[in-house]
Amino acid sequence: MADAQPEDLVETVEKKVPDVLPTDTGTDDDNDNDVIHITTDKNEDASANVHHMSVPQEESEIKYGLATNAMFPSHHHHHPSMGDLADMVLPHQVAAKTEHFLEDVLEEIAQVLATSRRGRGDLATPDFLTPLNDLILSDLVNLVSPVNTRNRILQIGLGSVVLLAFAAHTFPSYQAFLAILAVVGMVYRNRRVFYAYDKPWMDPTTPALKRLPMHVPLRLFASEANARRAACLPQLVAMTTTTTESTTNKDEESQLAPNIWKLDDRNPETTPWKFQLKDTVEDALEMVQSSTQQNNSNHWKPMDVPSNWMMRGYDQCIYTNQVYPIPCNPPIVPHKNPTGVYQRNFDMPDTWLHDTGNSSKDASSFALLLHGMESACYVFLNDQQIGFTKDSRLPAEFDITPALRSHNNTLTLVVIRWSDGTYVEDQDHWWMAGIHRSVEIVRRPQGANMMDYHVHADANGRFKVAVQLSCDANNNSNQTTARIVARLYQDQQLTPDGSEWKPGPLVWTGSKPVVQTEGAMMIELGGKLAQPQLWTAETPHLYTLTVTLEENDSPGNGQDKVLQVESCRVGFRTVEIENGLVLVNGKKITICGVNRHEHDPDHGKVVSHESMKLDIEILKRNNFNAIRTSHYPNDSAFYRYCDYYGMYVCDEANIETHGFKPMGNLTHDATGWENTYVSRITRLVQRDRNHASVIFWSLGNESGRGRNLWKARKELLQIDSSRPICYEGGGAMVEGTGLSELTDVICPMYPNVARTVGLTKIEHDERPIILCEYSHSMGNSNGNLSWYWRYFWDDEYPRLQGGYIWDMIDQGIRQPDTKNGKGFYFAYGGDFGEAIHDRQFCINGIFSPDRKPHPAVAELKYLMQPVEISLPVPTIDKTIRIAVSKTSAGEITLKFKNRYAFRDLSHLEWSWKLTSNRSTADVASGTINLLGDEERESVSISLDRALESIRNLEKTKSTKRGNSYFLTVTGALRNATVWAEAGHELVTEQFPVEFFFDKETMTVKKSWVFDPVGQSATLSVSQDDDKITVFRQVGATTKAPHVDICKKTGAILSIMSRNNNNLLSPNQSLVPQYTRAATDNDRGGMELMLSFLYPDSGLEELWTRVYGIATFSYYFRWKMAGLDQARPPRPECKGTQVIETTDKHKVDVEAIVSITKGDNTKKELVRQKLIYHIYMDGRVLVSTKVIPRPCLSECHSLPRVGMSLSLDKSLYRIKYFGRGPFENYDDRKAASQIGVHETTPKDMAYHYIYPVENGNRSDCEWVTFTNASNGEGVCFASHGRDEKGSRSSFHFSALLHGSSELDQAKHTCDLEHRDNGEHPIRVNLDHRLMGVGGDVSWFPCVYDDYLVKSEKEYKYSFWIIPIDAGDDAASLAREMS
Repeated sequence: MADAQPEDLVETVEKKVPDVLPTDTGTDDDNDNDVIHITTDKNEDASANVHHMSVPQEESEIKYGLATNAMFPSHHHHHPSMGDLADMVLPHQVAAKTEHFLEDVLEEIAQVLATSRRGRGDLATPDFLTPLNDLILSDLVNLVSPVNTRNRILQIGLGSVVLLAFAAHTFPSYQAFLAILAVVGMVYRNRRVFYAYDKPWMDPTTPALKRLPMHVPLRLFASEANARRAACLPQLVAMTTTTTESTTNKDEESQLAPNIWKLDDRNPETTPWKFQLKDTVEDALEMVQSSTQQNNSNHWKPMDVPSNWMMRGYDQCIYTNQVYPIPCNPPIVPHKNPTGVYQRNFDMPDTWLHDTGNSSKDASSFALLLHGMESACYVFLNDQQIGFTKDSRLPAEFDITPALRSHNNTLTLVVIRWSDGTYVEDQDHWWMAGIHRSVEIVRRPQGANMMDYHVHADANGRFKVAVQLSCDANNNSNQTTARIVARLYQDQQLTPDGSEWKPGPLVWTGSKPVVQTEGAMMIELGGKLAQPQLWTAETPHLYTLTVTLEENDSPGNGQDKVLQVESCRVGFRTVEIENGLVLVNGKKITICGVNRHEHDPDHGKVVSHESMKLDIEILKRNNFNAIRTSHYPNDSAFYRYCDYYGMYVCDEANIETHGFKPMGNLTHDATGWENTYVSRITRLVQRDRNHASVIFWSLGNESGRGRNLWKARKELLQIDSSRPICYEGGGAMVEGTGLSELTDVICPMYPNVARTVGLTKIEHDERPIILCEYSHSMGNSNGNLSWYWRYFWDDEYPRLQGGYIWDMIDQGIRQPDTKNGKGFYFAYGGDFGEAIHDRQFCINGIFSPDRKPHPAVAELKYLMQPVEISLPVPTIDKTIRIAVSKTSAGEITLKFKNRYAFRDLSHLEWSWKLTSNRSTADVASGTINLLGDEERESVSISLDRALESIRNLEKTKSTKRGNSYFLTVTGALRNATVWAEAGHELVTEQFPVEFFFDKETMTVKKSWVFDPVGQSATLSVSQDDDKITVFRQVGATTKAPHVDICKKTGAILSIMSRNNNNLLSPNQSLVPQYTRAATDNDRGGMELMLSFLYPDSGLEELWTRVYGIATFSYYFRWKMAGLDQARPPRPECKGTQVIETTDKHKVDVEAIVSITKGDNTKKELVRQKLIYHIYMDGRVLVSTKVIPRPCLSECHSLPRVGMSLSLDKSLYRIKYFGRGPFENYDDRKAASQIGVHETTPKDMAYHYIYPVENGNRSDCEWVTFTNASNGEGVCFASHGRDEKGSRSSFHFSALLHGSSELDQAKHTCDLEHRDNGEHPIRVNLDHRLMGVGGDVSWFPCVYDDYLVKSEKEYKYSFWIIPIDAGDDAASLAREMS
């Protein structure tokens, strides 16, 4: 083997390693498919092996694993994974011991060599470095800096022995004395290591004590009718009361599962739960174990369950992105460790006592089920220690039968905030301890021995049900007459909350007898439906499966006794990878996905069913079809919602070690951390494998590479090989970026578009490509999305199958706004006084914490829309050109391409409208008759109904430029769905339309004449030391100021209305503007990365000295140059010149302006030439030339090139012709349609949680600001052509807060509440405005096309035109263009 080449090694494995899955006869005969397996383990304690249910051959044929397409893309049958090589060399144990180190190394070498065979594909690291990095470097790091207590003690011991031996050899020299001091110092420095020994919350080899094995959710129904009804409810049903009067409870579903009692109480005033917070774990355990604890009633406070105690005023909310909130010293955690003690007294429910006919327990067994707590928990019942668990996001179940009493029970849960589990839960979200999911007591009646069941149903209609039984020889159940009966019904859940459902017909049934034995038994049943309705995210058809354990009370009498019933919803679907594509039911899918944290702005990690439902509904409404449960398993109910609504789920294990450098430190430590990794990954699969919505398993996130993940992957494949595995290691160099051998799908995070396309060109790697995270949505972000989706939809790149946006929800915590005295704001890291935090890095969702969409959501919705609408002959600008005759306005032909994989377009109804630049009203509109049953379809639209309206508009158009027209096509839901109302728009596309008219003479009347005082009016000029004033004069006596220009700044000081009112707010002017309120992406650069990686190290200055500032953020460079809002640049006029025409109808004022640093007026940043062409009729044409100075060259891009002004507060009625209606920027405007839009300053703004630049509108031709009462106002209109020869346009924003206010604010509460008409309007008119970027938020990422190059000169001009209510701004702007 030592000399084997990669190809030889793989061939050897293929030939010699047997198939790990059971074989099958290959027949569809259901009755021949039963398999019985016997095991004896009952508890999942620290030493327990991981046990798995057998997977039938049909499931293995749906193949997915490392050993199928991922490693052997040319083969289509099942192969063992390379991890099985170790089985040929040494005996394999799930919990690896130190003596098996060689086995682990051999397994890693096999994996690396196999990866080299197909092409590792990591663009950053050559293949020959992989063994060095992964097998030597990381292992050496673990030896030098061990991350488990046993190895730490071994290291200390060996070091002490060496030093003491040296001391003995050199005694009595001073070297010996120093050696002894070194031993004492080493022991003292590592005293916490000895403290941690034998404490389970600091022992990663002990994921739990006395925890029962994981299984799918069980409800132990007493009847099949109840089980069927409960399957069509999203929640896991349970009793919520303890009295017999519960039978009259209106909450009927709580009675469906009489063997499950939910102990939750969300009302803090009536809750029976009591709470104390202790400073240390020892204090909490001492209190619990003390006989006097009950006497300290004054220390107990009521606490609602579930809840996070920091959301109830205890302890401290902490947010970090990757840095650990405690000293990184695994597995040790601080001695001062907030520990919450929850206690509840209870009697057993009366119904349970009445079932036995007396007031004592029957022969049932009982378990306590904790669905989720953070991060470790001891369980005590009636002063007896029941067990211990870690893993904050998966259920833990404990047998409480020996300690349970009929009455007067005291349940105590000791929840520990920091544990060794903290080190693998570093997941870029709030650290919130407490019980965040339900607490239940489960009664298992005598004979209810169904412990688990697994169903797999594929797209061919084949399905298998595997049922695990615990056959206890000591119970009295007559197992010789027992049997398992499985039934499949076509039930329908009609409403999301399950309040309405429709029982359907029985479509299949099967049964198997139970053979009496000891230990555990596995029974498998199988069948096939001839033409099943398949489950997909587009067509989420579900069946109801019931599994019944029953026995015959009296053999021969035909009466069966139901012992236990379980149920779940089943979707028939197949997930596989073939020819480099992820296929669902044999068809390629595109992942329109989002990463989603569990977050509630008021309750932290406690997420209600309403919130889960809302999240999925708003995603479906915006064309999302996939969710990655970043970065941990979600509440069980969430998957039931995903099954029901139709969402593809990448189900992620609760593992992330982002705070380590390298990230794979723990991943390589098999002697200490393997149990932690394997248990978290396998238990996830064991809980969620019955959900059709789960199409990918994820091993976790950003935890490097190493043997623990390889072991876990191998164990996962033994449980379930029907789904691909995804994993992104996070380390850009040695640890893989979604391309390692651990993943079946290339799933990197945050590659730019060029690198994303480059992934398709890696030799010998044909895996599908799905970005696990892309487009970091931090604040005003998500630029460049259109580039990603251009390639995701491109047939030339079929392996690019989409990705998951980061992320869905801004993780803000709602706090009252005490500054403004009303409302609220959302807090982020550092707002709770925590010393360690990562500021607003948790504010990176596309929805606000209260689920309001960011403007970027509209962009995503458009780019991911399920139908492509195009022209038969594509053009660059998508313009439609039509010849109009006397009798016809022509016809438009459009092509519709169905992007759905599994449905036609018949559920959509289509309409069109023709709009113009003249008004918000439609020129014409109509419907489209689209059959919708073809993948591609062409449709013709007649515009004859628009003919008369078009002619009327043409007769009143500008004589200089014609009108502009736009055809907009929309597809909306024909009927209401469970996630949207009828008429909800899913598809939209806009096309510019050019009409060419025949030779018929059209009378065009002039649309605008402004001569209020007649041709007798003239202009005159006066000057003093401060300003130049241009007057409008009628006759010898009437003289009114027209325009004032400041000689010190070169700025316009007044814009006069026709009634001689200054439309600028007092003491304001029109000035050049080159800065903006920095966005989060503007602030992202090397200095941010250095501060994340090496906080407070001062490396930024050293880096700039060595490497310069080229990799630093835009904001850093702007600040260095003097283009920041803290010290805004100043305009200084170097000279003016006035030129008057002989007829006195026009005056030109020329000003040379120097833009200097705010704190150093001697340093010129920009030289600008301004010419104001002032006309007698009130118009002003502003022309300017901008010359950036060489000192700005290192900026690479200016924030903007434009002008700013402050308009009078009364001019809040805004109308413009440009892109809208929502905020857009040059690199995020694909969804923004061109038209006439109406808005207000308050509506234009989007209040990002961390205030930044916002509210921009792009590609504008004109904008008007008018007084709502009299229509008086001003119009700004573009003029001339841009550098490319196209008609010029501009950006504009009009807000109630200026850039400096936004830049200084850290929260929305730092901004004064302002309403329309109460505050001046801050207007920006920009010739160029830098894009927002968005690939990442920690490195400059605005693409070249969207930069405002600092070495380039700019020329632009625009009109300022006073208007009244009757003016046609559109024609006026065209006349002036």
